[in-house]
Amino acid sequence: MPEVRIEPVTVDNYIAVIDLRVGEDQREFVAPNVRSLADAWAYPTARPYAIVDGAEPVGFTLLYPSPDDSRTVTVVRFMIDHRFQGRGLGGAGLEAVLARARADGCQRVRLSVAPHNEVARRLYASAGFRETGEIDEGEIMLALEV
Repeated sequence: MPEVRIEPVTVDNYIAVIDLRVGEDQREFVAPNVRSLADAWAYPTARPYAIVDGAEPVGFTLLYPSPDDSRTVTVVRFMIDHRFQGRGLGGAGLEAVLARARADGCQRVRLSVAPHNEVARRLYASAGFRETGEIDEGEIMLALEV
């Protein structure tokens, strides 16, 4: 299993995070990381993290604590760079996100996924996420009790 963890985005790693990209066929599913970092700046409670394997940033996630429930966090963005896909890093990165949520005292993790993004839907289902019955801006809402 890869040695994957999440680390806060800082002055030391933000350029590497901006340079991470999904494949051409996935661009409709996730905003560019520069946009996500701008969102994190605009929403100060949002928490941007690099997904790191060993010493190398391989992905990015943006977590947003629920303003209404301190026990819930939403994964607003989650991506693995196209060069690192197919190596189990998505599952390992998602596990690192869930571990961070637990360490922060969260009991529920939410996220949304495009209905036709089958790869992401399989990943989230394999981690135990289930549909909530909600739709947000055309995306299916999923949740997991951690």
